[in-house]
Amino acid sequence: MNLSRGPLLVIHVAFGTLLVLTLLFQLRHRERKVAEVRLDTAQEVAETRRQQQEIAELESRRDGLERKDPYVVELLVREKLQYSRPGENSPPPSVDKPRRDVIR
Repeated sequence: MNLSRGPLLVIHVAFGTLLVLTLLFQLRHRERKVAEVRLDTAQEVAETRRQQQEIAELESRRDGLERKDPYVVELLVREKLQYSRPGENSPPPSVDKPRRDVIR
């Protein structure tokens, strides 16, 4: 090996190492950004599902009011006035299922 090429080889190795380290740093930075975006996406999906459930519940209540379902009317009045029956520990069942015993 020629002595004049030794320093040139060292410079090339140093430059190559610096280049690889720079690329690794950028890769790690992008991986962190992707993880942040995935977390944000998961949170937005959860919020969207929650809002869809809320919309479905409100639509169900609206439909019950349009049908003049006494159960729905009672549910909304009791909820608004914060009334509960004696011994009642939990809210009434969901209004999503129409009652068949209601005479219209």
